[in-house]
Amino acid sequence: MYKKYQPNHLYQNNITMVSCPDFYFAVHYAEQMNQTIPEFLHRHDLYEIYYVTDGSMQCWCAGESLLLSKGDLLFLGKNLDHHMIYNPSNHGEYFVLIFDIEPRTQNGLKSACASSDTSMEYCELEGILKRIDKEKFILASKKLLAEELIAALYEEQTSRQVGWNSVTGTLYYQFFIRALRLLSSRPSGIQTPSGYMNVALTATKYIHANYSEEISLEEIAALLNVTPRHINRLFQDMFGTSFARTVNIIRMHYAKQNLVSTDQSIELIADQVGLPSSKALTKLFKVQEGITPVEYRFQHRKNMQK
Repeated sequence: MYKKYQPNHLYQNNITMVSCPDFYFAVHYAEQMNQTIPEFLHRHDLYEIYYVTDGSMQCWCAGESLLLSKGDLLFLGKNLDHHMIYNPSNHGEYFVLIFDIEPRTQNGLKSACASSDTSMEYCELEGILKRIDKEKFILASKKLLAEELIAALYEEQTSRQVGWNSVTGTLYYQFFIRALRLLSSRPSGIQTPSGYMNVALTATKYIHANYSEEISLEEIAALLNVTPRHINRLFQDMFGTSFARTVNIIRMHYAKQNLVSTDQSIELIADQVGLPSSKALTKLFKVQEGITPVEYRFQHRKNMQK
């Protein structure tokens, strides 16, 4: 009678694809194993990582026998004969991950490496994996502390709450990246996050940095290489308000800080937040708060004394 393999530990036999902008990270198999599960000699056209979580293990690969202890990480290149040596008298537990990274295009991404951050990430990962293929296997010199990731993977797969499948794929990719970093201490060539700039949010940061100066919509539009009309539309879409109103609200908030924390005159505070006069600040307060700056200072200082 056919019996289904039903372990009570972390076990992934479905191919899980993590989609990145220019490549896929494909997990073909993952399992948390120990010495009670014999592993036969095998090879495959995929990469593999052995990570010892407890005790020690003896691994045979490419004609060599390697002793792995807790925290050790062994990277195996593609098409390499290997297996964990079965020793029932030895205590050892380990996590195994079989995976590959696959470009989205048929001809690879070499031509895009210099211009796209996501393509550059693929090229950086591929470079380390090619090194593993060249050396056949690499035993990392540093220990990897990833028990919490494996525990999180097991929790996601057993609890199966909303979104567990996506979270599981992300955790596998995080384990892969942590492991790969043990082989390369070089910083990434990617200096800025990938994706499109959030123009509206970037504009608000500019306002925060320059609220004491004169700020024009045209100036920010030129800095961000967009039209003034486009910025206004983005502010309406993202914040539900106009650019000019956002500038005034930010200036008023900084004025509030000075009103409560200093004894400076209304005229001086108006100048510090980029407004032309105390009348302009008073008018802004009456529109936004329904009271004058003097009344705001009195109310909040009174509340602070209670």
